[in-house]
Amino acid sequence: MVRTVSNRDARRLMRAALAVSLGAAGGCYRYQPLEVSALAPDMSVRLELSAVAVDRLRNGPDSLHRLVDGFNVSGTVARFQSDTLLLAVPTSYMEANVRLKTELHNLPLLRSDVQRVQSRRLDRARTTWTGVALGVLAAASAAYVLNKGGRSTGGIPKPGDPPEMLIPAVLSRLVR
Repeated sequence: MVRTVSNRDARRLMRAALAVSLGAAGGCYRYQPLEVSALAPDMSVRLELSAVAVDRLRNGPDSLHRLVDGFNVSGTVARFQSDTLLLAVPTSYMEANVRLKTELHNLPLLRSDVQRVQSRRLDRARTTWTGVALGVLAAASAAYVLNKGGRSTGGIPKPGDPPEMLIPAVLSRLVR
């Protein structure tokens, strides 16, 4: 295989697209540490629970232990009082095997059950740079296509015209 400049450029463009895609897949949200006392209703949080809380949930009703992933649980703060916390945890299921439906389950926790709290926040700098990178990638892709002129580098050749049917003069008199 002969490597040309255009093949090298195509590989570079593919690597850039892969790097930008991985950056965009990381999303523009980050979890930042937060004090338990700073919780407020409608905050999207990820909680790390104590072993006692996980054991209590596992020995409790079936629906509650499925909400916890190891020692972590993610959801939205529904209610926060001095000693208790009510977390709304979303779960998804297929409704009639046709569409995905999300349902919120309330998970009651004691304040002492929570070891660590992380709040989900929009990272504006990361969002900006991801948008810029996607824009540059789109412009570079368009420039690459326009410089190549949209020509293909190979393919199936166009078929020729069909052959003409010529009847010799001697036979044409007999056919009439």
